[in-house]
Amino acid sequence: MKKRLFSVVYMFLITLFFTSMVSAVKLLSEERIQVNEKVKLQRIVLNVLGILGEEAPSDAEVLGIFDQRVKTISAQERTVYVGYAEGGRTVLGYAFPVGGPGFWGPISGMVGVDSGATRILGIAFYRHSETPGLGARISEPWFTKQFEGVKLFPIEEDRKIFYLKPEGTGRAPNELDGVTGATGTSRAVEAFLNRELDRFLADFRTSLEKG
Repeated sequence: MKKRLFSVVYMFLITLFFTSMVSAVKLLSEERIQVNEKVKLQRIVLNVLGILGEEAPSDAEVLGIFDQRVKTISAQERTVYVGYAEGGRTVLGYAFPVGGPGFWGPISGMVGVDSGATRILGIAFYRHSETPGLGARISEPWFTKQFEGVKLFPIEEDRKIFYLKPEGTGRAPNELDGVTGATGTSRAVEAFLNRELDRFLADFRTSLEKG
């Protein structure tokens, strides 16, 4: 009887120990994942606002820079990140999430615009399921850097903010190179990003009128 009781207690303690260990590891992993996601988002925001430039700061430095030079606000039911110059007084620009349907699934990105919302400072696409080597190239620097400096204006019936053309065929400053071999992805990005930019400009004007 005693041996049986000992076995039961022993198994219970062993199970409790390993269950506690698994729970602790899971908790630590979840916390680390959350921190990594936070740093990733903040790095993207700082990059599209042009605050980091060519720097490659550590995660701790990113958290510090973001805390000093970015303020998160909610405007027209949209999260907007306000970027400031060093010293925290002069607004450099605004960053905001963008997204829409891609060729194979949703695409998520971030856009930075200058303080007057007159031109694009930077753009990044950080989550998508587009084809590697084709549509997935929207995340590559050669593609995203084309948007820097593109002028912003309200979309008219026959004029978009930008167009994605077959590589090398663009003539106007707002005619950018699409991804060769990924026409579906290029069309999707052109459609939802023009729409999101136009919506932001409308919200921006509304905020100015209220302010």
